[in-house]
Amino acid sequence: MKKPSRVALTAVALCIGCQAIAGAQQKPEKSPNPARLELTAEVATTTEEGYPAVLRITLTNAGNVAVDMPMPGAPCVPGGGGVEVRAQWSPTDPKDLRGGGSTGTGCTQEHFPSLTFRVSHQWIRLRPGEFITVSEDIRQNYRNWEPGRIEYWAEYIPPKATPEELVELRQAGYVVPAEKIETLHQTFVVH
Repeated sequence: MKKPSRVALTAVALCIGCQAIAGAQQKPEKSPNPARLELTAEVATTTEEGYPAVLRITLTNAGNVAVDMPMPGAPCVPGGGGVEVRAQWSPTDPKDLRGGGSTGTGCTQEHFPSLTFRVSHQWIRLRPGEFITVSEDIRQNYRNWEPGRIEYWAEYIPPKATPEELVELRQAGYVVPAEKIETLHQTFVVH
């Protein structure tokens, strides 16, 4: 008779121990950002040599909620939130030890309206399935480079916002992208 009660006590002790461990491991789940954007880039025009000259970049709301964001065309948007084209050069000659070079753009602006004001008065809203297309001239990314391979891609840089600001905006009915996304990397050879 003593054995069944020991078994029962051991089982109860194990259950209590399991609950304590499970309770200690449970962390409040961070609510994922519902914004789901997709970014694509395709060559819109080429140079006389056949190199890509202008990219057509499309940002699509692939999620099921409306997304609020600044116009993505300008790489210098107050507080971030734009499309930027990147390019990286590597030499054709494997003995060339210069390594690769890369390009990008940047800007600074110190004074601009609050995030809440920009969202409600200056930004656009993409509903599910909607998209916006911008064109970017990429010729300056390789104009003076020597023969080699150019790898290029486009990035969407989300607007700068603290986690608290994102929660505040969501409570006000706005969904703001919070993740950087990029297109597939493409390449071509400069002769």
